[in-house]
Amino acid sequence: METKKILVPESLQETLWRLEEVRQGFRTKSAALVQEALEWVLARQGLQRSYFNLFMPTNQDLSQGVRLLTGERMLSDAGTRHVLGEEALRTVIVWKLRSSSAVKQALKGFNDLLEAGAKSGSWCCYTCTTVFLRTLAVVKPDRWDGILRKGIKRIKKARTADGRWDGFPFYYTLLTLSEMDTPSAQAELRHASKIAERLLKRYRGDDRMSRFRRLGLEAASSVV
Repeated sequence: METKKILVPESLQETLWRLEEVRQGFRTKSAALVQEALEWVLARQGLQRSYFNLFMPTNQDLSQGVRLLTGERMLSDAGTRHVLGEEALRTVIVWKLRSSSAVKQALKGFNDLLEAGAKSGSWCCYTCTTVFLRTLAVVKPDRWDGILRKGIKRIKKARTADGRWDGFPFYYTLLTLSEMDTPSAQAELRHASKIAERLLKRYRGDDRMSRFRRLGLEAASSVV
């Protein structure tokens, strides 16, 4: 089990992913190190060029782009600010910091963002849509369940014959759906169940990508 520091001041992305590894039991938990990392994340709320007043990535994040927990890449500047801004909001909420002033300000920004995606339950691209839905399921603002259903309906429309979804990042979509306790999310996991069973054999390692891909694959292969 990893024991390195959680805060990486050069990268919001790496700090968020390490916090998620702690939460999933993949990294040794230290209350002091978790607190240090979370306070640093909170301090990035609303910085110049932050996406909808969320949490601003670092210069290193912007230059290197996003590598999601499950390994998929996104290289655009706007995409990096969107993905990491929402992932940061999700992170501080699952770590029970909703009452902090930074999160309250970020939630106002998320509500503005929500208005843009409320009609379709989706966003500008497949990856951003997946992150939007993953964050939505944790933030749970007003009318969130209806918007979530619309988003999952869009995923359903993208089904392919091999158990994937056209355009959507497969492993990250599985991970996202695995965190949603709704019939529509379960139906999409069921759609991917056969291919998930086959792919599980590939990801037996202890590296980050394998661990998080395995979480989604296991959820799909075990859905009833």
